[in-house]
Amino acid sequence: MSDEIRKVARRYKELCDLIEKYNYHYYQLNDPLVDDAEYDRLMQELLAIEERYPQLKAPDSPTAKVGGFPAEAFSPVRHDPPMLSLGNLFDEGDLAEFDARCRKLAGGGGMRYSMELKYDGLAVEVVYEKGRLVQGSTRGDGEVGEDVTRNIATIHDVPTHLAGDTPEYLSVRGEVFMRHGEFERLNRARAEAGEAPFANPRNAAAGSLRQLDSAVTRERRLNVVFYAIGRVTGPFHARDQQSLFELLTRLGLPVCPHARIGGLREVVDFYRHWQEHRHELDFDIDGVVVKVNDFALRERMGATSKAPRWAAAWKFPAQEAVTELVSVDCQVGRTGIVTPVANLKPINIGGVIVKRATLHNFKEVERLGVRIGDLVRVIRSGDVIPKVIAVVGREGEGGGIEPPDRCPSCGSPLQREEIFIRCVNPDCGQRRLENLKFFVSRDGMDIEFFGPELVARLHAAGRLNTFTDFYRLDKATLLEIERMGDKLAEKILEQIDSKRRVPLSRFLRALGIRNVGDHLAAVIAENVVSLERLMSMSADDLMRIREVGPGVAESVWRFFQDEGNRRLVREMMDAGLTVEDEKPTREAADGVAGKTFVITGTLSRYSRSEAEELVRRKGGRATGSVSGKTDYVVAGDSPGSKLEKALRLGVKVLTEEEFLNLMGETSEE
Repeated sequence: MSDEIRKVARRYKELCDLIEKYNYHYYQLNDPLVDDAEYDRLMQELLAIEERYPQLKAPDSPTAKVGGFPAEAFSPVRHDPPMLSLGNLFDEGDLAEFDARCRKLAGGGGMRYSMELKYDGLAVEVVYEKGRLVQGSTRGDGEVGEDVTRNIATIHDVPTHLAGDTPEYLSVRGEVFMRHGEFERLNRARAEAGEAPFANPRNAAAGSLRQLDSAVTRERRLNVVFYAIGRVTGPFHARDQQSLFELLTRLGLPVCPHARIGGLREVVDFYRHWQEHRHELDFDIDGVVVKVNDFALRERMGATSKAPRWAAAWKFPAQEAVTELVSVDCQVGRTGIVTPVANLKPINIGGVIVKRATLHNFKEVERLGVRIGDLVRVIRSGDVIPKVIAVVGREGEGGGIEPPDRCPSCGSPLQREEIFIRCVNPDCGQRRLENLKFFVSRDGMDIEFFGPELVARLHAAGRLNTFTDFYRLDKATLLEIERMGDKLAEKILEQIDSKRRVPLSRFLRALGIRNVGDHLAAVIAENVVSLERLMSMSADDLMRIREVGPGVAESVWRFFQDEGNRRLVREMMDAGLTVEDEKPTREAADGVAGKTFVITGTLSRYSRSEAEELVRRKGGRATGSVSGKTDYVVAGDSPGSKLEKALRLGVKVLTEEEFLNLMGETSEE
């Protein structure tokens, strides 16, 4: 054996051992040691070695296995036929190769594909005999799984009896998963009980389904979707994936509501849409599943010992990664809250190099038990700031992370609250800067071209110290700033001038008063009408406004009683700002006043914020989440999980046309 072969053989064994170890922790302990991207990288390296050096391939190679081995605590269940896994695609090049293979195996011609979300949960099989649930099992190693019948039966989505005409015997395959709200509730309860939190919803779902006490599973609200069948005897006729979903739905079995059928171009669009919008779902997905739609073609194409040739999982770039926590800084926000921020060894997460992540607060630092030098799991979702969610390894004893006693910006003593620590010095330099950034942001005055970096540079140059200074800026001052061009300076000044007249609600929001967000600013302004009246009201007066509680009333009253703040308001008026009286907006419509609406999906006539404003104008209330107290859910195109929840809770769902009719608006042709 040559030196090169010996070197490759050592690496091959190392990879096999590593992957076996990671499989054990992932499948048996529900405690992954590495993120999916790293696992996939190692598996691809192993496959590449086996392809180039087939003589090295071990009979028990991880590439020949589907998943984990069944746990000894549960009785074994043999799957007939075996539950195969899916090959992975990572980019459009991989998809094109997959499409070419499918067309070749099918004998040429264009392909129609089923596109489904790849739920990040635990694969299961559920068996029905004469329509009655008789067995539920995990996938295990694909050949043999674990008998979790009693636990499966506690899941609300799994019917104990099927509806309509049912086959004599039917096994269905699907994915058990946990929604974000339940995951957060469960981890809060575990923290209060002094138990370690679950790392992510997938691990929480797996741990919940594999409980020896089914009462524990029942308490943890799990969900399931079904997407395939195993063995079936008796009447059951589905010619393709689309008709299979229709059949399963008629039997009362939940399926992916977002599934689509289309060609290669539609597959790419589907993938891109859900890569961008997955954070709008209230459950985790880690890619999309692409399947040849026609069952006859699938039969012709066949499968390998591990995966079908007619299906693949197109994985999203990693949203989680493991890296080293190098140090921790303390960051002061506009309300004075001091947040610990982790400085990380740079890591690529979903195509973005992440160097910093929030630790939320020092209670969370204590709960995680994190120390300097720890290997930590970092998650990034959509536009949300990356956050540290778990400690996965420790080498040696790094330094602890202690909350500061004094503000890292101004040196003032910090006030300790139930969860947070806060700088209460109104003259704190960092608080002042953060408030200036907020004032011009989209949630504040919404002055375009005036980003946080420009605010920071003007502040550092001594040109921007109070809100009033925004209205005193001139072109010469802006051109002093590095990288400021003539046209950009003119655009910024035009934007400032366009916001010299604003309604009371916008002004109240932009001031950044503690506890006052967009909705409450609108409620207060609508009831108070004028800034002059607002500045003269007591906390008791404010509390008489519906939805305004003691905390909000106290914050608003204290802000306008402060002489420095009153002087600031006068100076802004002198600099050319006009705060207009809030115009009456309520045009009460029958069936709207006092009702709660949730807008989901894309409407053709209004943006979501415009539709919510219409609801408020007509006397209703617009919220962002569906509950049993929601009166109406308005569903536009691609409505997402809020529609699912509405249907599950029995909330009335309106089309856009029905919504406009209820609001007394005529739809446009």
